[in-house]
Amino acid sequence: MNLKKIHGLILTKATVYRYMRLNGIQSIIRKKRYHWGTKPHHQIPNLLKRDFTTKKPNQKWSIDVSYLFTIGRIIYLCAIKDLYDKSIISYTISRFNNNPLVLETVKKAVKRVPLAHRENLILHSDQGSQFTSPPYAKLLKEHDVRHSVSFRGSCVDNAPIESWFSALKTESIYLYDKLSEFEMISIVDQYIKY
Repeated sequence: MNLKKIHGLILTKATVYRYMRLNGIQSIIRKKRYHWGTKPHHQIPNLLKRDFTTKKPNQKWSIDVSYLFTIGRIIYLCAIKDLYDKSIISYTISRFNNNPLVLETVKKAVKRVPLAHRENLILHSDQGSQFTSPPYAKLLKEHDVRHSVSFRGSCVDNAPIESWFSALKTESIYLYDKLSEFEMISIVDQYIKY
């Protein structure tokens, strides 16, 4: 896609692969990990039930928080992904993995997408403490967003956002040895906008 956009070249996958092999270039392949359980520990339902398909935008969103390791500090990225077109609706980066990080991300999302465009929206998460907290549930209720949570230990239930975090790290962050906080934020911004 970049070859076409930047250089105006249209090549088959086989041609690109041949040139990569001749120049000693390899693509990065993510390792697949499987581990899941089935027991809930709260009263919040799992409305998604691993059905990641939608017929239109803003029917199903997935939210999670991931660690980003920078020089001398860990920062946290909270993002919301629309399962329709795989776009990131909103994201927030913070030095703290806490309720304000998650609440700010949700507030940005509902501000960006008006209620008329997100009727019956499901916002699905794992069982992290922020996602099962009363302030989070209250915020979702205030904005007419349906609260959905994965079964305990079941990362498969929240696979769409987990796979996006994995792609972000593999395709951009892991290509660098050590990044400052400023560089990390810049790389994440560029990746999401791209």
